[in-house]
Amino acid sequence: MTRPDSKSSRSELVAKRFGARAAQYDEHALLQRESAARLAAFIGAHGGLPATGLVAEIGCGTGLLTSLLSPSAESYLATDIAPEMLARCRERLGHLPQLSFDVQDGEQICFASPPAAIVTNLTAQWFQNPVAGLCRLAVKTRRLAFAVPVSGSFPEWRQAFHDLGREPGLLPLPDAGELTSALAALPGRTGFFETATHVIRYESARAFADSFRNIGADQPRQGYRPEPIRPVLARFADGMDATAHVLYGYVR
Repeated sequence: MTRPDSKSSRSELVAKRFGARAAQYDEHALLQRESAARLAAFIGAHGGLPATGLVAEIGCGTGLLTSLLSPSAESYLATDIAPEMLARCRERLGHLPQLSFDVQDGEQICFASPPAAIVTNLTAQWFQNPVAGLCRLAVKTRRLAFAVPVSGSFPEWRQAFHDLGREPGLLPLPDAGELTSALAALPGRTGFFETATHVIRYESARAFADSFRNIGADQPRQGYRPEPIRPVLARFADGMDATAHVLYGYVR
């Protein structure tokens, strides 16, 4: 299956795939859990979120970041493209009076009035253009905080395919330098950025591949044609380290 050409059909596919895995997402979202904690700490280290006004989260999933940020917000809107994910978030945090929920495509989201802050954790890589998408979000608010995986991630998996003369089906990820330059160039804004390396150990290459499938993140890059991967699986039969490079940013 390839990434669809139209924005609407791509968004529908992303929503369907993630929604189908909502019930098991928390069990397998290891990187997402780590990055949510790091993003919350990064926000705190650079002044925190505003004490008043609306904080809007793009791609809340089951509420990993929401649970860390919403308790201290005056008003918090959790959005996700997949209704099933939003339902899980509501089950977890719906008791908080300042929290509201809405099904939204973060790449096309509009607000009646600008929120005081927008936050998003490992969501922008699903935008048709992650750099442009994050820039659009930045100009909709006075504060944007985000975490996004960047190019160079998962080198172990990529190298195994390159040694076979092939390319893996992983989605292309934004370049950290291009993204930070674009955000820093926005008029009247100051950006704080850092790239962190997360290494997660899997018992096998199959477990690594299944980690994408088990959270609904197994949509391959456009034009990818699956081929047998037995040599790749054999290389990591005794375990595999998966290295993700995640860019953390706070633009205000």
